[in-house]
Amino acid sequence: MKNKTFLSKAISSLDMADEKLLQQYCSEVSKWLCNSDEGTMYLDIEKPLMRYIVHNEIRSRFPDVLTTDSLGNSKMVLIYRDKNVESANSAPILTLEENLINCLLGFSRIISLLETYKKPIVGHNLYLDLVLLHNQFIGPLPKKYSTFKNNIHNMFPKLYDTKFIAWEMGKKLKSDEVWKSTALQDLYEFFSEGKCKKLQNELNFIKLSTPFNVKQTYHEAGWDSYCTGHIFIRFGHWAASENRGRSRAVGPVEKLAALAHYCNKVNIIRGAVQYVNMSGVDPARHRPAWLYVRTLREQLINVDKVASILSSFGSIDVKPHGYRSALIAANSDYT
Repeated sequence: MKNKTFLSKAISSLDMADEKLLQQYCSEVSKWLCNSDEGTMYLDIEKPLMRYIVHNEIRSRFPDVLTTDSLGNSKMVLIYRDKNVESANSAPILTLEENLINCLLGFSRIISLLETYKKPIVGHNLYLDLVLLHNQFIGPLPKKYSTFKNNIHNMFPKLYDTKFIAWEMGKKLKSDEVWKSTALQDLYEFFSEGKCKKLQNELNFIKLSTPFNVKQTYHEAGWDSYCTGHIFIRFGHWAASENRGRSRAVGPVEKLAALAHYCNKVNIIRGAVQYVNMSGVDPARHRPAWLYVRTLREQLINVDKVASILSSFGSIDVKPHGYRSALIAANSDYT
């Protein structure tokens, strides 16, 4: 933008539909100036790049008018008939350029702020999210796994995975006290509905400003984020209370400190290890070897039947291995 060629390149990059749209906006301004006595008019322009071009094009074609962004609506271009009107100023070109850059950068601005201020990042089963984040905001995934971990750790030095925390802290509860599974929905309902009474003492109150909608679905980004934050706070209170030896109100700093043992340990589903350590050496392999099963009579193995028969022994995955056999993966040697 500094060499003044950006505008011309932006205009030349417009396709035919956008060129017609630009001409339409300019025609609307021309008709307004000729046929109306109104002192102002608005153009509602969705695309950030088109807004930037329209500002510049109108100023070039109609030098006596003033253009600026509409207060309270960044998609509106406000045009004054008289550029000398009192208390009104054209938006500086630098401001228009900064607004455009911010729009083009999009979510990368949020990532940059998180990196700058080194805020703790909390997610649920977030390994694939980190892979996607690296590819989108850091760069293409490196060939070396260690480089990937270092890149993520340098950007986000404090990561918490509530899936891994749930696996570990669930061991502290009896079988009739613990949550149904470590799925986000089961964990959220476990804590929000107070299903374990001994964990309810001296809890900080959490209330939604907008009540839960019965039509709300999990896996919607905003709702999942809230649920993840909710259970993270509850885990923090639980861990801090254990450290103190009794339940009492706990502040955010103490909650984070109490969960330090779980920092940078990110859950791995069906991996050779249960988690990856984003800030150090990964744990030793502990997953059991695959179990091989083969039919004696049937010509085609029924994977669903195998899974159903073995489901009473715990969580397993069954994968076909040829027509008459299958491989079974289990969480532990005790499954």
